Amino acid sequence: MAKNSSFDPAAILGLKQKPAKKPFPKKAVLIVIASLAGSLLLAASVWLLYFEAQFSVYQDSQYKFSIKYPKTWRVVIHPQVNVAVVFLRPKDTALDTLQENFNVTIQAMPEDIYTLEAFSARVKTQIMAVLGKNTGIVEDKSIHWSWREGHEIVLAAPKPDHLKMVNAWVLAHDQAYILTFLGDMRKYAKDSPVVDRMIHSLQIQ
Repeated sequence: MAKNSSFDPAAILGLKQKPAKKPFPKKAVLIVIASLAGSLLLAASVWLLYFEAQFSVYQDSQYKFSIKYPKTWRVVIHPQVNVAVVFLRPKDTALDTLQENFNVTIQAMPEDIYTLEAFSARVKTQIMAVLGKNTGIVEDKSIHWSWREGHEIVLAAPKPDHLKMVNAWVLAHDQAYILTFLGDMRKYAKDSPVVDRMIHSLQIQ
């Protein structure tokens, strides 16, 4: 019997090796990664533009500063001595007992205080004395504007009213510019980006 040159035992037994798949080109992988990064960057840029468009600028000629605030917040100008402005956030429901607010207070520097560190220590002591033992400091840190260093503390008072307070201050022209936000700690995750933007938008003339 003539030998069958096409006989392949491996093929009959299903053991014949299949051709290896070609690896995904590295160039294509890099293109996909770059495309995703570009899409994320574009989305972030669009969100930032939308976020910034929600703010107006408040100018205070008497105390010589400006600050950004959400367009939907009500503005109360010079409600009392040394309080330059109060911004009131709309209530979420008519049942809200606390209306979130942000105010700017201008205080003459005490004669016995010459540094930011000394002023910060006194402010923290005064705040804790007023708010009591149920209040805890959540954050205590230096913050920076492009033109000056300041300080910020975040306080929480869970009982009885679930309060969240953010205080930031900076010294300029022998005065302390004190920024204060007061709100419901259960809603602060929503308010936090707005509060941070307001604080860092402060410009002193």
